[in-house]
Amino acid sequence: GGLDSRLMVFLFVPMAIGAYELRRSGVLASAIFIGLLLSSYSLLTTSGLLTLPEFSLRESVNNNGGLIQVQTLVSLLLVVGYIAGEMAADFERRRRAVLAGEDELDRMRRETRGILDNMGSGVLTLDRDGLVQLLNPAAESILGVDVDVVRGRKVEELLGQRMPVFVAQLTDCIERGRVTDRCELHVDRGDGESIPLGVSVHSLDDPSGKRVGAVAVFKDLSNVVQLRERMRTNDRLAAMGELSASIAHEIRNPLASIRGSVELLEGELELEGENERLFALIRREGARLNRLIEDFLEYARLRPLQPRNTPLNKIIDDLARMVRSRDDLDDMARLDIHMPASEVVVHVDEELMLQVFLNLALNAYDSMERSGTLTISVAVATEAPGEAIVRFLDEGSGLPAENLEKVFEPFFTTKPHGTGLGLPLANRVVVNHDGRLHARNVDNAGAEFSVHLPLVGVMHEGQLIKGPDALACLGTQPV
Repeated sequence: GGLDSRLMVFLFVPMAIGAYELRRSGVLASAIFIGLLLSSYSLLTTSGLLTLPEFSLRESVNNNGGLIQVQTLVSLLLVVGYIAGEMAADFERRRRAVLAGEDELDRMRRETRGILDNMGSGVLTLDRDGLVQLLNPAAESILGVDVDVVRGRKVEELLGQRMPVFVAQLTDCIERGRVTDRCELHVDRGDGESIPLGVSVHSLDDPSGKRVGAVAVFKDLSNVVQLRERMRTNDRLAAMGELSASIAHEIRNPLASIRGSVELLEGELELEGENERLFALIRREGARLNRLIEDFLEYARLRPLQPRNTPLNKIIDDLARMVRSRDDLDDMARLDIHMPASEVVVHVDEELMLQVFLNLALNAYDSMERSGTLTISVAVATEAPGEAIVRFLDEGSGLPAENLEKVFEPFFTTKPHGTGLGLPLANRVVVNHDGRLHARNVDNAGAEFSVHLPLVGVMHEGQLIKGPDALACLGTQPV
């Protein structure tokens, strides 16, 4: 068909393929190659070196002005090739930009997810209809829900009954754009426990400024509230210590004179009946007042700590000997101790910590009316490997819920003849060791007091093992 053939359009196919596969350089190379072929073909046919059919390029050249038509076609091929090459290059640039954007978006998505997953604060996002869209692990733990269950469901349906104030804040933000900044409220986690939350709620807007949802950031403030209460208690203790130090001697000296005088009178007088009863009352109340003053002085002048690395096993062994040798306990009083086979080492003042443990043990027996079984266990916290825990669990009736926090306040006591200073003193000693003392009720048992102390390590085969490896060395054995 020659140059007039309709099949000439297929000359552009290699260039299109070259543009797609080889980009700019490939399409230009294809255009030049095809142009060279056409030029060579034209020269061979016009010179008679190549015999062609009747409808041939030679006839087309003779009828249409020689090589001009071939040159025009070659030029057209080059122009089209150049344009196709530029389009291919632009397409490649855009493709790479899209891929780079997707990679960057994926990286940012991973970073965002990593940040959300490792945040200590909970994050909850809702869409315009109040449906849950995002919930990070901290939010799942704080709210007591599972993200796979709640995603796409109404927040009122999920949390409306347990956390009405929180849900109302989210709803107001979605509907009216009302912002809540650093609000503190109490919510029900779903297990019957009420916890304080620090909450901030803000609206989510699209680029045009239209409100499309809400985001809440919240944090469990239980530790903060406990620390706040502990600081208040410490402030009261400090004030009480200063007061007690100034008045203790003023009271103790006259009291000693009064008690001495009473003893002299008892030796010189023949007491009987009502007089004997009154003198006995004076002796008893004088002794109680003296004990109260001694407790005051112990608070006011708690000696400086002399800590050293000490196995908890040793302190518990000493405690067991002291408890079992007491003659003021009922024959039914039992002591059940569970300690790891490997020694748990803490950095404490051994004498003061033994005093704390003895106080907790005797309080436990008091709650059981000097009988029953006291269980003492030593463990390393699996959720916090840097912490050793000593638990004192009795079989008493437990503590009233309203007294769980008050038991560490000075002068609070439920004992008829208690001073209300034993547990506050124990708490002060533990806090001075950078630890904490916690009280709770245990179902089907009594009250449990747990002493949490910083862990040094675990002795295993004569070596002190520290860090997470310490857990592998523990194997609980009853003693």
